[in-house]
Amino acid sequence: MSEVLAIENEKIIVKLLTTGATLMSFYVKPKDIDIALGFDDPSKYLDKASASMGKSVGRCANRIGNAKFTLNGIEYKLLANNGPNCLHGGDVRFGDQEWKIKEKSISKVVFAYDSKDLESGFPGNLHVEASYELIDNELKLTYTGLSDKDTIFNMTNHAYFNLDKNKSDILSHKLMIPAKRVNLNDENGMAMDKTIEVDGTLFDFREFKEIGDAVSANGVVLNQYCKGIIDGVVDKGSTRKIDNLDTNYLYEYDKEKTLCILKNDILKLEIKSDLPGVQVYTAKALNIDGRDGHYGSYAGIAMEPQFCPNAINYQGFMKPILKAGEKIEHTIRYIVDKE
Repeated sequence: MSEVLAIENEKIIVKLLTTGATLMSFYVKPKDIDIALGFDDPSKYLDKASASMGKSVGRCANRIGNAKFTLNGIEYKLLANNGPNCLHGGDVRFGDQEWKIKEKSISKVVFAYDSKDLESGFPGNLHVEASYELIDNELKLTYTGLSDKDTIFNMTNHAYFNLDKNKSDILSHKLMIPAKRVNLNDENGMAMDKTIEVDGTLFDFREFKEIGDAVSANGVVLNQYCKGIIDGVVDKGSTRKIDNLDTNYLYEYDKEKTLCILKNDILKLEIKSDLPGVQVYTAKALNIDGRDGHYGSYAGIAMEPQFCPNAINYQGFMKPILKAGEKIEHTIRYIVDKE
């Protein structure tokens, strides 16, 4: 049965859920605002329309092309649940499972889940832990994995953030992403192995700009990139907006760095991680009733640190391979501060 837990310090209160090791709520005390979208009813997180809100996503976040991959000469077939691709772990998603509480204190909770060999088609009995810890003005989230076979380990959190109290949309929020390159998407929304420089394109957030400067409900459909660089969408100097941002920004090194910063007039949220990329999604498809009322298009933004989608099937990208018997750890830090 689902259990709600809370951790707290002088600046932040975070509510967590055993189902999916989920981030339910992120309340910033000095500003009297909950910056995470979510639900008060734990059962809502099992709704197929929940959009993975706040969940720990695994064993492999994002998409695996054609729902298969080869590791050590063996082909593993997965469930295709997003067109021809496997999305967010397939038919047994970590975000839908009940995690055990391994550790609990005033400011820290550690969840644990054991994924069996060939669960959703992935090799290896995998023990995974999700540690949430409050340290001053930040929430530190650490994912740890240990497997008895070589496998894939690409965990992230799928929280949606909105720094406004009214939670209307995030188009007026300012965003900064230091990355120089992005993947282009195919017709199914999967990042291809084709990348472009952001310089001079609408993807360029290396300096703060309003999300609405790039995103418009009347813009060009993002997935049209696969059909060629059309209508100046990603041409240098184009001013034509896109209808959504659902894009993988590349860093391709495993040292901690700032992946992105979101801010408005009263608050700033910085995300740091040792993961080599971040999927940024402006949530055009959101359509569900939540804690703050109805969440429609652009009600929040998901900034998901992770490996490049489908990297296991691509050449030239860091691969999310976890070697048998070798413990791996990745950290995501959510840092809040007044602007």
